[in-house]
Amino acid sequence: MREIIVGIDGSENAAAALRWAVAEAALHGAGVTAVFAWGFVPPGHAGNGHTFDTGYGSGTAEAALRDAVEAAIGADAAARLTYRVVCDQAPKALLAAAGEADLLVVGARGVGGFRGMLLGSVSLQLLHHARGPLAVVHGPPPEVGPSGAGRIVVGVDGSESARRALHWARHEARLRGAGLEVVHAWHPSYVMASPVVGRPVPTSALEEEAQAVLDRAVDTELAGAGATAVTRLLVRDSAPRAVLDTAQGADLVVLGSRGRGGFTGLVLGSVTHHVALHAACPVVVVP
Repeated sequence: MREIIVGIDGSENAAAALRWAVAEAALHGAGVTAVFAWGFVPPGHAGNGHTFDTGYGSGTAEAALRDAVEAAIGADAAARLTYRVVCDQAPKALLAAAGEADLLVVGARGVGGFRGMLLGSVSLQLLHHARGPLAVVHGPPPEVGPSGAGRIVVGVDGSESARRALHWARHEARLRGAGLEVVHAWHPSYVMASPVVGRPVPTSALEEEAQAVLDRAVDTELAGAGATAVTRLLVRDSAPRAVLDTAQGADLVVLGSRGRGGFTGLVLGSVTHHVALHAACPVVVVP
């Protein structure tokens, strides 16, 4: 990993995302570029100072960016970052900036949006359109470091996207000295015997196939994983709930952008969307 792009807008979530990105960069020996998108309306909803201002320009935006970065990580760490201000909508600016980067990092919610929203419009658009790995940070994340006590949870379903996510998570676990928990969910299907009665399909064959999916993913992608501790978790539940329950207290969740389900042409799968919305820890989505 050579470069991490992080979106800054002055919000608490963006500050948490920046701190996570800086710690992540230290693990990889990567550089960090802080990006601030500006227009003639400062970031946030109209009103409370967020009104049309023809005097708001690149100089004002750069000062706001540097102030936000220093407030989040301190002046010494801030001096080691690269800064970029872009006159454009935030999703477009961040997607363009992330074109050659290895990871894009954003807070789950920015200064705009409604209170109580779990994901803001910017992070949601990036989830659907980012072409490289994207990290969504909901709040103050666990400290990143090679402590040997961390946990990384990765969901697999036999898809190519999940395979790439597992590969990314494997490398991350090695750098952190963290354990890797590989989750695959399954649940029995039902056939309708009448308009109102459903009969469960025998589950033994379904469970065996689910175990085979999990084993293939681990045995193929994690062969020779070295000192990384790998735990296989076959969970009889819906995929989002299985991942979220496993991720309680984890340092990081890693998922592919799309699984085996859904419609052809979808950019983001429903499982990844649900987990990114509700996970308490940072979520990395790998396309």
